This record gives sequence, structure tokens and C-alpha cells, in this order.
Amino acid sequence: MGDKISVIVPIYKVEDYLHRCVDSIINQTYTNLEIILVDDGSPDNCPMICDEYAEKDSRIRVVHKKNGGLSDARNAGLDIATGEYIMFIDSDDFVDTEMMGSMMRNMIDDNVDMVVCNIKYVYEDREVVKYNQSDRILDRYEAMEEYLKDGVVQAVAWNKLYKKSLINNMRYKVGKTNEDEFFTYKIVDKTEKIYYNSRPFYNYIQRDSSIMGKYSIKRLDGVEASYERLNFIKKKYPTLYEKEKKTFVNLCIYSYQMILREPNLDKDKQGRKTLNNYRKKIKFNKTELKNYSYKDKLKIYLSKISLDACCKTLNILGN
Repeated sequence: MGDKISVIVPIYKVEDYLHRCVDSIINQTYTNLEIILVDDGSPDNCPMICDEYAEKDSRIRVVHKKNGGLSDARNAGLDIATGEYIMFIDSDDFVDTEMMGSMMRNMIDDNVDMVVCNIKYVYEDREVVKYNQSDRILDRYEAMEEYLKDGVVQAVAWNKLYKKSLINNMRYKVGKTNEDEFFTYKIVDKTEKIYYNSRPFYNYIQRDSSIMGKYSIKRLDGVEASYERLNFIKKKYPTLYEKEKKTFVNLCIYSYQMILREPNLDKDKQGRKTLNNYRKKIKFNKTELKNYSYKDKLKIYLSKISLDACCKTLNILGN
């Protein structure tokens, strides 16, 4: 039968998608599952749907809780998970029936700590497979390098099979929009080997009403997470630090530009102040700057002098 996988599904206002999601889990070819449906205080029919599934399938456990957000829901699932392995699936997505069996074989046969599968972006009118790469095994450094460049190891929680021992008492930061970005790199750092499975088992539904659909001031949580990660990389992966530093400055510039385009987002200007403070903390030496393109050098210089003026100029130029 194999080791048990605890599959954690946070649920909030997704009644149009929930049946497809849960059906894709209960119909897995790998059957030793603990399916934890976390009703995060959903005001629609989701709580009832969860209970109906629990009555039909003894592998399903339902948690009904007060609304606390995605991080809080995932944490509630982790708190009761009894499997040797953990998987997260978002309740508006669905997965291929072979997903867990294939990823579990990778985990056991290749003796790795985490398995990451390819992603299929599902739009109303088309499907796009994320990566065009073959299966491979990455060591910790290679995995972190992929993570930082948004390669085959991404920040997202949900296309991965984890050894539970990697997570232990770690939990998601509650109240953060970009919760994965505070969490996943710390898990990657605890691995020895990660298997990348090139089959696009995870169907990632693209819909306008999703959390990440539109820019909001809460997206600055992602900048906070990136700053924490930058300091982590500086200490533990110094050879990756220079590139990550430039990436972080570009993130500050992009975020500031987005705020300028929507004046109502940041009326008290606290967001702009926060981004300015982050930018001032990042220093570049002459050797580093030699490796950058003229455009990157110019953005770094201008943003150091005035992030506001830099971003206003970029917006006027349409960059």
C-alpha cells in the first residue's frame, strides 16, 4: 500500500470548483491518502460539500474553522496531518489521477526529500505547460538556484510532495498574501535532493477573481518575504547573493511603479516609504556593477538617488 500522504486542501468560496478538485484527489491511483479538507469559514455551500465527501470516503477528514486566510487553513491541516508525506492542493485547482503515484515512486526509488512536478496553466480557451525540461535530480544548491530564478522549483506550495520531516513544526505566516514566499525556500534549504518530474500533473486554474489576480498593497508582503530571503541567501548561499540582490531591487522598482499607477492604493504613502527603506539597505560595489547591462546599471543608480523619480521616469517611458 505504501506510506501515507496527507493531502491538505484549504477551502474558501470555491463551490463551483470544489467537486472537481476533491474528485481528482479521491480518484488517485495511489490510494493510501489522508485527505484533509479545511473549511476556512467559507460562507457558501463548501462546508456542506466537505461533509458530504467525508460521509462517502473514510480517508477524508474535515476541519471547520473560523476564517483566517490561506496560511491559517494550511497550518490547521498541518496540525492534524498524520501521513509520512505532505501535499498541498488549492481547492480551485485539480490534479491528474497519476500524480501522487508517480511522485511517490520518484520519492522512494530515488531517495529524495521532495518531488516537484510540472504545471499546466489552464485558461478558459487554452492550456499552457509551464516547463519544457526532462526529469532530473537537483542537489540543494541547484534547487535553490532554480527557486531564485523561478525555475522548475518554485515558491508555490502546491505542486510538491514533501517528506513531513522537512516541515516538522514549521508553519505558514498568518495574514500574509504571499505566504509561500516566506516558507518554501526554507524547506528547499533543508533538502539534500529534489526530484523534478516533468509531467504536468498539476492543473493550475487561471481566473480573474483569484488572490493574485490584481495588484494590491498587500503584495508588499511579497517584497517583505523577498527581503527576508535575500538576507538568508547572503548568509547561506553567498555565490547566489549578487544576482538575488539585483532581483530584489528590480522587485522594489516594479512594486513602486505599480503603486504610482494606482494612486488610491497607497494614499498614506506608507507603501512607498517601505519600498524606499528597502532600497536604501541594498548596496552594490563597482565589481558587481561591471557585470550588469547598461539598463540595469542605470536603474540601480537612479533608484539609489531617488526611487520615486526613477519609477516615475520608467512609467512615462512605458518600461
